[in-house]
Amino acid sequence: MAINNRPLDLLQLRAALAVREAGTVTRAATHLGLSQPAVSRLIAALEAELGFLVFERLAKRMVLSERGRQILDESEAAMRSMARVRAVAGELRRGNHGLLRIGAIAPLALGLVTRAVAAHRRAWPKVTIDVEVRGRQAQLEELRAGRIDIGLAAMPIVGTALRVEPILEADAVCLLPADHSLAHRAVLGPSDLAEEALVVGRPDSIIRQRFDDAFRQAGLVQQVAAIVDSTSVGIAMVALGTGIAVTHAFPKDALPANVVQRRFRPRISFTYAMFTQDDGPRSAAVTQFGTALRTVARTARRAMTG
Repeated sequence: MAINNRPLDLLQLRAALAVREAGTVTRAATHLGLSQPAVSRLIAALEAELGFLVFERLAKRMVLSERGRQILDESEAAMRSMARVRAVAGELRRGNHGLLRIGAIAPLALGLVTRAVAAHRRAWPKVTIDVEVRGRQAQLEELRAGRIDIGLAAMPIVGTALRVEPILEADAVCLLPADHSLAHRAVLGPSDLAEEALVVGRPDSIIRQRFDDAFRQAGLVQQVAAIVDSTSVGIAMVALGTGIAVTHAFPKDALPANVVQRRFRPRISFTYAMFTQDDGPRSAAVTQFGTALRTVARTARRAMTG
């Protein structure tokens, strides 16, 4: 028999496996929905490809040869692997499998994202979600480089080839120790904070700029105790009594037990958005997470106010 290096035909292997299971070509043909001559031709073609007999022909019986047994054992394992590949491909098409990479600013990571991940996980347990806490500009760079699939930040979100979808509106809040003398107040403004130590963000952050504007318009000067570019560091400083911070709103259960948040006036409002690359239809995984995010956002405003 001539031997070649072409890939083995899957239908030929299926035919041989069916004959092994059924015991005869006729029953195998019925199982496969083929004619008996067609199955015989597939077996003969497979043997020609392999260079040895898979079945010994004894009278009207097909008896598996030793080499045939070995090759069909391997073929059966390969068929199971192929079935698994098809199943995984189907899950990927439906967004039921794989890795979804998300970037988010800290308040959204602790608020919307954690809740959306939990909801998404219940529906799509085979999808692994990688959450990175990043500033808006860093997310844009990661998205362009293909290192994240979804970004979540406060608008404006400016860039080329982006699909931006607003998902939530919320106001900035004051964070202060629960035992602070101002903690009993529901609303705080520049006049309340003028003599207080403050923990503020970097001058180039939007919330810092708008906070500064509120003080300028009130004709007041801030008493800055610390400048931070990490929200988690700012929260830790508030918890330790370093000062009061004005920041994006957080879910109440995401803050330390000894930190409370109160409304800040004049209002500093933010629209938060999900953004992705606008390079074609969104993947099933991105679409499904977006659905979970929007569902969570409908009830998030109540959870993110003090």
